[in-house]
Formats: sequence, structure tokens, C-alpha cells
Amino acid sequence: MVTVEEKLVMCEAELGRECACWEVGACQFASDPLSTMIQPFESIFAGLSFVIFWGLIISILWLRTHNPMITGLIGVAMSGAFIATGEQIVPEMDKALTIGGILLLLSMGISLYQIITSRIYAPPN
Repeated sequence: MVTVEEKLVMCEAELGRECACWEVGACQFASDPLSTMIQPFESIFAGLSFVIFWGLIISILWLRTHNPMITGLIGVAMSGAFIATGEQIVPEMDKALTIGGILLLLSMGISLYQIITSRIYAPPN
């Protein structure tokens, strides 16, 4: 049976650098499952992993519904849930929240325009 320390030494010998816990399977998954699952992505995307997952979910929702208001409301709920966790917000996420807010205002403007134009061009009852 190979111990964790032996795995770390073998990994360091093969890669020439210190290995992360997820590379050798030594992370404490039960104590913090979300952070443990995000660690490999954080090493690649450097702070943008939540932004990428957030954008992926919102884009799939948009492709399925074609409704800007539902997409905006779900995006705001996801942003609020992320902010409520109390984690420090990286600058990339702050930029994504700003862009999300702008897109929500844009979708509200489109919806308001659609409501007004449908009432103007509707035949009288």
C-alpha cells in the first residue's frame, strides 16, 4: 500500500514540482466538498471557475427558454447565493457580477419595450 507521503514524493519526482492534494487523492473531501471539487479548476482558470460555471448554466437556461427575464432572475439568484457564502470575491467575479447586472437591466429594458409595443399595436377591444 502506497502512503500519501510516498505519492507526493513520486508525483514531485515525475512532474518536477510540488503536487496538489487533488493530484494524489489526498484532499479532505468530507470537510469541504465544494472547495475540493473546485481545486482542479482553480489551478487552470485562476479564479474564473465560478464565473465559467455561472455563465455555462445561464447560457444553457437562455438556450432552453429564450426568456431574458427568467435568465436574469436566475442569474441574480445565483449571484446572491455566491455572495451570501461569505467568501472573498475575486476581481474576476466582481467584473462578472457587474456584467450580469448590466445584462439584467438590458433584459428588463427589452421586456418593457415588448410590453409597450404590444399594447400600442394591439387592436382595440
